[in-house]
Amino acid sequence: MNNNLLDKYCIDTIGFAVSKIGHIKKVTNRTIHVDWGHKVMIYMNKDFRWVPLSKEEIEKKYKKNKFTEDTLRRAAALGIVIQ
Repeated sequence: MNNNLLDKYCIDTIGFAVSKIGHIKKVTNRTIHVDWGHKVMIYMNKDFRWVPLSKEEIEKKYKKNKFTEDTLRRAAALGIVIQ
């Protein structure tokens, strides 16, 4: 893991619905710090299971019907435009 993860986003899903959007805030040799909006979680590199995405990748890959009202608000707060 390296700093190309910094400022990328993580999508956590339940089934086909987006349940959380995380923003990678800090990357160290051993840990990755993800801001999930309500809490910042620190993951050991081996426990980090998300595929880091850019804002553009999220906007292209995920459609509005996959989001709850809360995750749409979180996306808007992060500057992600969901169509």
